Amino acid sequence: MKKLLTLSVAIFCTIVMCYAEVIKLQATSFAFKSQNDYGYWSDWSDWEESSCLIVINADNDRINIYSKVPQEYDIYDYEGESSDNKGGTQFTFKCIDEDGLRCIIRFRVQSDGGRQLYVDYADMMWVYNVVNK
Repeated sequence: MKKLLTLSVAIFCTIVMCYAEVIKLQATSFAFKSQNDYGYWSDWSDWEESSCLIVINADNDRINIYSKVPQEYDIYDYEGESSDNKGGTQFTFKCIDEDGLRCIIRFRVQSDGGRQLYVDYADMMWVYNVVNK
């Protein structure tokens, strides 16, 4: 039954990601981690509450995160869908932020149905737990 549910969620998300003009998500919490000067990553921070709006606009190839400091990302490549060994599925976008820096944005659907949006830079990353808006 879990596999059927996971497959259904993955198919739904694929359809939504491919055909939807605009996807609106609401963040419920976020966490972050960073890399120090020696190349070691910190542990993930504790989860902090968040209620920011996240908009994935496939027609305009743009992702906006309306946090305290608004974030705007232009999508220049869609790497597609992939699965991990924990039963989750993720959709990966290569992006450029407002400052011209490259990053990866991953929309992940976990095997239990939970969803997260990751923003990955070379030296920092953060993650939002998200629900449909």
